[in-house]
Amino acid sequence: MSSAYERAARRAVAWLADRLEPDGSFRSADDDLGCYYKAPYLFSLAGHPAEANRLLTRIQSRFGQHDHDFLTGEDAKSANPALEEFWAYPNGWITMAAQRMGRFDVAHPAFRFLRWFHQPATGGFRTRGPKHAHNTGTDALSTAHLGLVALYFDDMERAEGAGHWLAETLAMQPDLDFGLYLRRDGSGALVRDFPADATLFHLVSATEPEQAYFMVGYPMAFLAALHRATGNPGHLDAAWGYLDFALRTTGNIRRCHNSHKVAWGAAALARTTGDQDCLALATDVADHLLSTQDASGAWLADQPALTVFDQTAEVAIWLLEISAALDGW
Repeated sequence: MSSAYERAARRAVAWLADRLEPDGSFRSADDDLGCYYKAPYLFSLAGHPAEANRLLTRIQSRFGQHDHDFLTGEDAKSANPALEEFWAYPNGWITMAAQRMGRFDVAHPAFRFLRWFHQPATGGFRTRGPKHAHNTGTDALSTAHLGLVALYFDDMERAEGAGHWLAETLAMQPDLDFGLYLRRDGSGALVRDFPADATLFHLVSATEPEQAYFMVGYPMAFLAALHRATGNPGHLDAAWGYLDFALRTTGNIRRCHNSHKVAWGAAALARTTGDQDCLALATDVADHLLSTQDASGAWLADQPALTVFDQTAEVAIWLLEISAALDGW
């Protein structure tokens, strides 16, 4: 099974490599951070260090700021509204890629910027950036993502804090048969009141289809990694809790593009525990992703460039990670 995932990922890598110019820009991409931030991680993971380095140099020169943030324009993260909301998400990808590649000139300043997002009182990581008027709230995606970045830098205080935040947030849920609330306010209270048009960023429904299931998948993967790093059984228990919620959903989690991180998280748990339910969830989602890849090698090829470049890189990353996790099964 894993060889099919790797072949699909390699086709996606070839699609991106074919568009990579000598200056590190992508032909036919928007001049927007949203088209670039995941690609260095993918190229590094796929064994293309020269391309990864070229992209990272381009990102640093075009999008890097004096305070070590990354922006498309003045005080603007990206034309992608999700990246405007989850401000540090692109930064985390760039920072991990740079650390993996030994580009410490990028990695360490970038991580110093990300430390601001940690909220010691709760252990979580802030959703919004330093200049946002309401920047004290924390959320599951940012906390899992930046918790993993902290692991890359052996910052165990922040990584463990993220793990505790995720476990505590899971324990605070009023009704997991209804859904999983994703955010806490500056005082640490669960956010249950939000505008209807912001529901996707605040709640994963247990019953409705086409949810932001990746918000559940990232905590699973991060907590499994944190357990491997620390041996703390509490982190594994919390990972199981997020998996249990994923398995109890009655929407379309196994056949939804937004489940790519669920497949990654389930594969990480399968590798850690040998659990067959984890294996089945990982392969069901990954097989669905295989079935939706365009003949060109891209994903969501009919969508705008911001989506195509972002999602082609991301799905390829998870298929390579899943292939590695399930090797030998």
